[in-house]
Amino acid sequence: MSGKSALPATIANDAFSRKFWRFMAVFLVVWLSYRLHPLQNSLDAVSNSGELHVVGVAGPTTFLPQGDAARGFQYELLRAFADDLGVQLVIQTAPDAESVIRMVQRGEADIGITGLPGDDPRLAKLQAGNPYLTVNQQLVRRADQQTPPDSARIAVSKNSAEALSLPVVAPNADIIQVRNATPEALLEQVNEGDADFAVVTQSDFEARRAAFPQLKAAAPIREVQLAWSLHRRDDKLLKIANAFMEQARADGTLKRLAGFYGQGDTFNTVGVRTFRNDLQARLPLYKKAFQKEADRHDMDWRLLAAIGYQESKWDARAISPTGVEGLMMLTRATASDMGLENRGNPKESIRAGADYYQLIDQRIPDTVREPDRTWMTLAAYNMGPGHVLKARRLAEDAGDNPDQWLDVSRHLRKLPRAGQALVYVQEVRRYYDALLMTTPTDGWLASSGKSWRVIY
Repeated sequence: MSGKSALPATIANDAFSRKFWRFMAVFLVVWLSYRLHPLQNSLDAVSNSGELHVVGVAGPTTFLPQGDAARGFQYELLRAFADDLGVQLVIQTAPDAESVIRMVQRGEADIGITGLPGDDPRLAKLQAGNPYLTVNQQLVRRADQQTPPDSARIAVSKNSAEALSLPVVAPNADIIQVRNATPEALLEQVNEGDADFAVVTQSDFEARRAAFPQLKAAAPIREVQLAWSLHRRDDKLLKIANAFMEQARADGTLKRLAGFYGQGDTFNTVGVRTFRNDLQARLPLYKKAFQKEADRHDMDWRLLAAIGYQESKWDARAISPTGVEGLMMLTRATASDMGLENRGNPKESIRAGADYYQLIDQRIPDTVREPDRTWMTLAAYNMGPGHVLKARRLAEDAGDNPDQWLDVSRHLRKLPRAGQALVYVQEVRRYYDALLMTTPTDGWLASSGKSWRVIY
């Protein structure tokens, strides 16, 4: 074409050229800024700010709220790491793994806790630290479901490694990809009959089994590794985090944390059904009393209820061979000290139990913070405060931290009859977590999508 008919094309080309070079100029400025300026959440920035920012999906295998603090496997591990760095730990929750990944990518957090296997393709946008845990990934089904996996409906997280691999190994299966899926969302698919199987890790299922009593593990799929996630350019912090993780593995910290925060055999097939039956038949009889007495002492009523369940399975008529009795299974001497005349009166038993717990708590030094304060108070509630205070002295003499339960419990083992108290603390913690997941209106599961911050 020539003449006037070519003019519009020339103008269009000139306009495109100007836009293109403006775009390239902006891109160059952004790229140079990105290359020349260090990442905000680098090790230097953490040191300068005095804060280690972590984002993760809250849950029984990561961290759960406890007063103005938190508890859980990841909380304990991250708290130790922050202590090593000499900085404050700041935890923020996110609704799902994808949100965690985006926040770490944008530099809004130093470390992400996704709960995803290390080979999950979504983690390619970040870099993984050394693994903290190796677990089985498995299929979970309803107890009354008999459909074979190779022709079943299988719920998986969208864009996950299993979403890519299962169609290859089970071409006749209907793979249901659930967007932004949490373990709860996947298990709910099976629980409601929308899927025949769900793919979750063994630890995620065991920790949530009390909330899903109709489900059971079907078959393991593969072994996977879990690790912290960091920004792809955060090499300094990654190096320090890896060294910390290897030290935690070498000195037994990882093993002790996994043992304490594991589920053991508490919620086996019989245990989970018994708990659910008691939750429906017995807890409603005493829930208001637990709430009333816990409010008097500014404690979580579910912790008080968990103590009652460990003591008597919420049976007001319970009597032990050693003479303790009632819903809170108080000795005659303790009941007398708490002004309780009739140990068989459930409401009065709960009142006395709450008073006794508060009395014990007041003997724990103020330097002990949550969640360690709860664990020490529970041990003292079971075996007497003198033993716990002695274990704290032994920990201090050995150069360990007398204010942290993980250290104190190691020295408590050296004392007579301590084994029972250690089991007692673990069992109460498991029932406490289970109540957080199963109380329908004010439990953790009902508010798991809400965000909260913990500063330690």
